[in-house]
This record gives sequence, C-alpha cells and structure tokens, in this order.
Amino acid sequence: MPKDIKLTIRSFSTEKALAVAAYGESVASYRYRTLVNKVEDPDQRRTLTEMADEEQEHHEMIQGLITQHFPQSDFVLSQADKDLVIVGSRQINVSDKKSLLKAIDKIYASEHKTGHFYAAFHDCVSLEKLKPLLKEMADECFEHAERLKAIFHD
Repeated sequence: MPKDIKLTIRSFSTEKALAVAAYGESVASYRYRTLVNKVEDPDQRRTLTEMADEEQEHHEMIQGLITQHFPQSDFVLSQADKDLVIVGSRQINVSDKKSLLKAIDKIYASEHKTGHFYAAFHDCVSLEKLKPLLKEMADECFEHAERLKAIFHD
C-alpha cells in the first residue's frame, strides 16, 4: 500500500472518504458496463456484467451510508481526490483488441488503487462498524483485478 494514501485519508472526514469511495464505485460500474458492449465472448460478457452489477450495488450502498450518517454532506471532489480510486480518465475507448487490453489494464490498475484506498480507509476510520465493510470492499477490489487478469490475459 502506498504510504502517502494513509496520510491523505487521515486528513479526510469519514464522509469525504465515503464520497471518494462512491465515486470510485460509480466509475468502476460505468467502465465494466462499457466493456460488456465491446466484447463478444459470452463468458467475458457475463463476468463483466456481474462485476458491473456488484460495483453499482456498492455505489448505492455507500450513497446510502452517506445519506444515513451524513445527511448534510455535499462534496465536490477534486481531481486529486478522484485519482485516489481511479487510473486515467473516467472514460475508456475500445475499438479493437489492442485498445480493449489497454482498457483492461487501466481497470486492473484502478481496482488495485481502489483496494489500497479501502485498506487505508479501514485503518483510519473512526466508525468501527465500517471496518468490516471496508475490509470486504478492499478484498473485492483485489479479487476483481485477478478476475480481469484471468479472463483477458490467460
């Protein structure tokens, strides 16, 4: 885990860290849904659809936590905030096999980055009831990265 990510998250309120997490989940869902429309293999399409659905559920759950615990929350995230959970721009462009693999590599790196974000958030959060969720989310990010690697690079 990059050392400076913990320092950054320690400077955030819990609600801001949740807002960053929600952004990351939203981008992940969008990217997976974009890829579903770009691959022909039914197994790849099924896996990407499952992952997109999981990310959308995570986004909705995190938004629910923000609404429940921080109803007055209103954040505009900076690019530096967004960069804690994604690699590159939100959009991915896929027109051929080479650009597909490049997009997969970007998503793979983003899953790792988000996993490290959740692990650091877990270590820094003061709301104890969030710790199991954050651990699970970190583990799922790393698992998604490995699933991507398995279905596109093997």
